[in-house]
Amino acid sequence: MLAQRHAYSGTDAVASAALFFGEDTTESLNPVDIFKNPINHATAASSVVVFSAAQAGFQPSEKSAESLPDALDDFVRKVSTFPGWFLSSNRQSSISLKNHTTVEEFEHVIRESIPTSHNGKIAFKFAELLPLDLDFEEEKHLKNWILSLVVIDKPEGGNSVSVLLAYVSLSIAFDKESKTCSGPAPTPKAYIPEQRASINCSDFKINAGFLIANAQQLANMLPIVDVETTIALITSPPRNGPKPEDRLFEWGSQQKVFSF
Repeated sequence: MLAQRHAYSGTDAVASAALFFGEDTTESLNPVDIFKNPINHATAASSVVVFSAAQAGFQPSEKSAESLPDALDDFVRKVSTFPGWFLSSNRQSSISLKNHTTVEEFEHVIRESIPTSHNGKIAFKFAELLPLDLDFEEEKHLKNWILSLVVIDKPEGGNSVSVLLAYVSLSIAFDKESKTCSGPAPTPKAYIPEQRASINCSDFKINAGFLIANAQQLANMLPIVDVETTIALITSPPRNGPKPEDRLFEWGSQQKVFSF
């Protein structure tokens, strides 16, 4: 069951991202309308994701990768127990990665391992999350990683919404090149070593009847966060790039809990 903890024992760091597929037909940001009208349920789903992340302290846009493993555990638990959607599928599998697997080979293996209509774009995003630019001197201790992806999907022409939580757990190593006659050895570079990595995909479907029946209570409980902002909040910034200058969301203000 998804309520079980997904972060593997000994995880050193998490890289996170989020995607949206389909059509965001949200017409109103009135809090009650977000939950009462199914046309707005993409924003309802994104609001629940951000609320759960805030409660768990899972703040990839602002916190370091090394600080996220425990928070990811809690985030998964909170998302999975939200009563406004139900678990439609949960798939766990392992993949074989050869020594020095390239980014392109990794992307191909992931694409073949995720049976969804968006597997190509999902695999590409996972490949983007690979931490192959680690600094040996500062980050050589970050060996065991979870690549985390949240996918919100609202197919065009309908009001059904799903939320996919997908994770790849793998190890990263560093080349150990010896000193040469012509000079010092190059700085060790991160690479994917031979291993059995694991993938977990849990797909939730929104229970529109629950959201409609509890629209007022949900509106009182949850801050409304649109899809675009949610993607920014759940996505780790470029490892060597600047952190966001402006806070997109007051994470610390969310003290309520789901209660129905």
